Amino acid sequence: MNDREPGNGEAIGYADAMAELEVILEELEGDDLDVDVLAERVRRASELIKLCRGRITRAQDDVARIVADLEEFSPAEAEGGDAGDLAAEPF
Repeated sequence: MNDREPGNGEAIGYADAMAELEVILEELEGDDLDVDVLAERVRRASELIKLCRGRITRAQDDVARIVADLEEFSPAEAEGGDAGDLAAEPF
């Protein structure tokens, strides 16, 4: 998979990939797409779809890991005591 802009080697972001996919889709839906360009545009769309799916998967994994870390954290850990002690203390 290639997550680089053709020719310049810079990584393409998710929003830019989606925007490029929208342009390709408009081209494919149009009546004036050159048959010689069709395969190249479909290939590029495939690369962009793979890139976007990978970014979504990584984001889901990151969010799941962050949530799991939050669920493991308890106020008692921050205070150095027992969670039951915190519930008994007045505010």
